[in-house]
Amino acid sequence: MNRKQRRAAGRRGPASVTIARAPATAMAPPPQALAELFGAALAQHKAGVLPEAERRYRHILSLAPNHAESHGMLGIALLAQGKINEAIPHLERGAALKPDLPGAHDDLAKAYMTAGRPELAIVATARALELDETERRRTFFAHCAKLVLLDRDDGRLGNLVLRALTEGWARPRELSRACISLIKLDRTVNACIVRANAAWPRRLPTNELFGPEGITALSHNRLLRRLLETDPVTDLGLEHVLTNTRYAMLIGAADGAVNEGLLDFYCTVARQCFINEYVFGLTESEAERAGQLRAMLNTALAAGERVSAPSLAIVASYFPLNSLTNARALLDQPWPQCVDALLGQQIKEPSQEREIAATISILTPVEGDVSRAVRAQYEENPYPRWVKAGPPGQPPILNHRQTERPLDVLIAGCGTGLSTTEFARHAHGARILAIDLSLASLSYAKRMAQNFGLTNIEFAQADIMKLGSIGRDFDFIDSSGVLHHLDDPWAGWRVLPSLLRPGGAMEVGLYSERGRRNVVAARAMIAQRGYRPISEDIRRCREDIAAAEDGSLLKSLTRSDDFFSMSECRDLLFHSQEHRLTLPDIKTFLADNRLQFAGFVLPPAILRRFAIRFPEPAAVTDLDRWNTFEAEAPDTFAGMYQLSLHKPA
Repeated sequence: MNRKQRRAAGRRGPASVTIARAPATAMAPPPQALAELFGAALAQHKAGVLPEAERRYRHILSLAPNHAESHGMLGIALLAQGKINEAIPHLERGAALKPDLPGAHDDLAKAYMTAGRPELAIVATARALELDETERRRTFFAHCAKLVLLDRDDGRLGNLVLRALTEGWARPRELSRACISLIKLDRTVNACIVRANAAWPRRLPTNELFGPEGITALSHNRLLRRLLETDPVTDLGLEHVLTNTRYAMLIGAADGAVNEGLLDFYCTVARQCFINEYVFGLTESEAERAGQLRAMLNTALAAGERVSAPSLAIVASYFPLNSLTNARALLDQPWPQCVDALLGQQIKEPSQEREIAATISILTPVEGDVSRAVRAQYEENPYPRWVKAGPPGQPPILNHRQTERPLDVLIAGCGTGLSTTEFARHAHGARILAIDLSLASLSYAKRMAQNFGLTNIEFAQADIMKLGSIGRDFDFIDSSGVLHHLDDPWAGWRVLPSLLRPGGAMEVGLYSERGRRNVVAARAMIAQRGYRPISEDIRRCREDIAAAEDGSLLKSLTRSDDFFSMSECRDLLFHSQEHRLTLPDIKTFLADNRLQFAGFVLPPAILRRFAIRFPEPAAVTDLDRWNTFEAEAPDTFAGMYQLSLHKPA
């Protein structure tokens, strides 16, 4: 290669391999002969004789270097043999020669993903979607979007990510990274982030932060608006901008008139604040001013007077509207559509949940100091607050052959029902019992399930420790993020296998001792400074963590999605009870309770790293190997151990 070629190859990254070219004077065989050669190669490929198929494809390309089908099929054959770096250039060439063939872009996207290059995979699958939109391609695009930070956009990716967010191609939280990276490509938004970060924690005047357009400059970003209405914003820089935005709204409250477009954005900010449960930082003077505005609205509502829509949106960005005096009277007045949506979120839906609470059955008593304390936490802060579900979740694969009877499922600790709802939407015939300690969480879960028209979920209040008394057993049990909050997690876990039928499956989520080192550091700081699990102290604690030294354990918490809403931050750092476990202890428990470990639920990148470290096929279900891997990479299970288990038939 000459110097220019070497530079081009370097830009291609690890997938870069030179494709052999035939001499320019070589005579390509006639079409019929070429078709016969390709048919013979394809026959070997279909028969699974991949090395011979590879040899034949290469022979064809030596005769006809631009034979797109041979490039594509050679790439697929190489990929199947694990020769990723050799496969990608041929798949790229095949897609370039047949740019209007969606399958060529599908194959290329799959290869990029296998190579750990989701930023290239998402571009390839976006092209396939443009050519032929299918459910499978939408799902794969969303899968790519979960893993990428996008550093450029020609409009195509942004529109697809926006659709993925609004149409539920994945959970909003799974799309946050891609959404936020695209939002930050907006020069106006990025400039605001730079200025807000430089001045933080000081609040900037509106014109100094936003420029001459004021808040309107921010409201033009469609993806930002949809994200604000859908999920907590999980980025400190954007949070600082939005905290300033809310303050600018409050300071401008005296101006009165707000145009329709700006009112819509005010309501969007208020909806974000309700979703994140008012986690944004608050100065004393700001809190006093917001309290005064709320008092004015309370006085007006008590007197039967009409309040202005902007004032309503501003108050709703500091306090839930259902806390206002005579709040339901607001529902009897005509409002712009954006205000109606805000009233629905903050008055109608909480009212529905209170009504639903009376319909929730009580399967077992909730006893013991720890269980009562945990219940109290989730009554105050149902966890997590969600607006949109992802696509229907896959039902479990069981060891035994399924009969005609419905699948019996237990969700032991359903919280607000996100996973339960996704599961029920896929497993329509399943009979699902979803239990939790908290009536507030169960009511939220049941309201959301009703929105999807689901009738196969029974929601009930129960204590895991008492489930042995209900006289029921199940084919599948899920208990994620629950057992480590019990007084004795091992005792609680022992209850679940006793309810699992032979051949049944179980998924369990447990905190890792190694993976929670940053949480341990934060809890020590919280104890030292005397912070309590109340909103004011949680906000102060977050400010301390955000100001921590870069690279420190404390600062690493700002990379956790759970840091960005009140209920999730409380669950992360202020939980009334937390146990952290180790893999050797888990291995002992599984052996003692005749449960078979079937693998971890982990991102593909981690599974690839594990396979490189331990290439033997059996290693993936060897907890000793995983313990070694975690010791070498302690953040592997920073979220939780998510174990898939089976009970022998």
